[in-house]
Amino acid sequence: MKKKWKSAGIIALVLIMVAMLLPLGSFKAFAKEGEVEPEVLGATYKVGDIIKFGKYEQDGNTSNGKEDIEWQVLKVESGRVLVVSKYALDCKPYNTEYANVTWETCSLRKWLNNDFKDAAFTSAEQAKIPTINIANKNNPKYGTAGGNNTNDQIFCLSLEETESYFGNYSWYNSESMYGYNQNLICTPTQYAENNGAYAYTITEDDYNSWLKDYGYTHDVIGRRGAGWWLRSPGYGSRYACSVSGRGSAGAYCDVSVNFGDIAVRPALFLNLSSVNPQSIKLNKTSATMYSGNEITLIPTLTPANVTEKTITWASSNPAVATVSNGVVKAKSAGTATISAKTVNGLSAKCEVTVFIDNASGNIFADVKYDSWMYAPAKAVYEKGYMTGKGTLGKRILFDPNSSMSRSQFVTALYSMEGKPAVTYEQKFSDVKNSDWFASAVTWASNNGIVAGNPDGTFGVNGKATREQMALMLMKYAKFKGKGVMIPMTMTLDKYKDADKVDDWALFAVKWAVYTGIITGKGNETDGYRIDPTGKASRIECAAMLNKFYDWYTGASLSAGMEDTEEPLALPEEENWDISEPGEDIEDIIIIDEEDVIDDVDEDNIDEGDEDNIDDGDYTDG
Repeated sequence: MKKKWKSAGIIALVLIMVAMLLPLGSFKAFAKEGEVEPEVLGATYKVGDIIKFGKYEQDGNTSNGKEDIEWQVLKVESGRVLVVSKYALDCKPYNTEYANVTWETCSLRKWLNNDFKDAAFTSAEQAKIPTINIANKNNPKYGTAGGNNTNDQIFCLSLEETESYFGNYSWYNSESMYGYNQNLICTPTQYAENNGAYAYTITEDDYNSWLKDYGYTHDVIGRRGAGWWLRSPGYGSRYACSVSGRGSAGAYCDVSVNFGDIAVRPALFLNLSSVNPQSIKLNKTSATMYSGNEITLIPTLTPANVTEKTITWASSNPAVATVSNGVVKAKSAGTATISAKTVNGLSAKCEVTVFIDNASGNIFADVKYDSWMYAPAKAVYEKGYMTGKGTLGKRILFDPNSSMSRSQFVTALYSMEGKPAVTYEQKFSDVKNSDWFASAVTWASNNGIVAGNPDGTFGVNGKATREQMALMLMKYAKFKGKGVMIPMTMTLDKYKDADKVDDWALFAVKWAVYTGIITGKGNETDGYRIDPTGKASRIECAAMLNKFYDWYTGASLSAGMEDTEEPLALPEEENWDISEPGEDIEDIIIIDEEDVIDDVDEDNIDEGDEDNIDDGDYTDG
């Protein structure tokens, strides 16, 4: 009996759909069951054909891998076909909660277009599934809102489509708008049953007692069917339409959206011909970002009927910014080129500039304004004791975590002294008169602040260690005529790596710890460390220079930016181990860093982590 919708609007819709389908004929289940095509591209199909496309777990045995998905062709268009899975592939609720939903907002739609799509299809296969505009009509009997139209790659069929694509109902109740069609009976996979799908096997008694009266044929006996979701709303917004295991469907549907034993039978369009892109553009060609932020780059491919939509994303500098499926995540200050490449080699690029933060007044691109690093970095930069490492946009790159070389640290002390004029002397084989650090090394050597290596080199590129810096600062203090003293009872027992301090640096390290120039690393829970042979970073150097200035002058180098500790007073009753100005202190023999440092890992400082600060407003690391 041909179905008759009550409303005039519904009648018009059905007439249009039927007219479109007349050349194709009604779909009949298993019409071409024996003709399984293993390849999609370039094939010619008819309604009722079976296509293998994608893989999904079906037999319930995960140890043997996923099985090929078989799809039934429902409609043939120019260059593409509409297909629905031959079997009910899984079991999911229409929505995870019992709530008012539409197809647009339900959890089943999200699952199909994300989890299922990624599990069933490779990226190349996903590129063959076009995104189409889905009409979500109201319930034809109760008027329950179908919601907004959606753009989906994978979807469930609607109530109207089940009749249009599977043939007219063999029996229909016009009052309840409910009917039966044995072509709608769908067998669930074992995997779907394992996940909760309820399946019913039609018996001979079922057939004889009522199904044959509904126009079912005798071969329906033994068919095993599960209910499967349609995307149409039921008689209320907390209900959705579905097809029963016996092939019944209709506008009246009282299945709650969170019902857990209804199976899923996905539908999708499948492109039959391969069309490569002719061009690619990104929605941004440049972007300024701040560490921790994200942006999404959206590619546009031409022509509009491109089927090969796979994009390969890459970042030229993942330490600065990473990219995954177009989502760019800013990591650290710097620049990175984000590229998007098509399957046929076309590419588009976006130049990304990353700053640490966007605080007003921050002069640095790579130092957070509210971190302990900012005050010492700004102080030594503005005083000219340390320079930047270039600029990023209009901001300075301080490069806080890179290592400081011996020549760089000596130059910082030379700058602190005001860069007095010196006459170059060839004291070290690796220091030439034309070197940018020649004057600094000559000055420091002439005034007993540094010594060279036994092989006659200075070791200009050797990384300055923390204990070397302590000794050089102490010798600089002596050069300035400042008394250097520590209590006789002074120990480094607080630090678990105190035994790693070299004998030649022990006094200097104790002095630096006592004066607060070195405050150590770590915390009370994990233990404090001096890290004497660790390669000092630029921000550690800046902090040590700040602390030295505070101790030497009694005034904070970074006054007005951060509070600092008062200079230490010397209690008269203490016994002191004193190194007076001008007193000889055994010179340290500074050897090449490979000999001084035995596989010591460089400690990079996390700019947002202040657990390594044991006291003070800022530290050397």
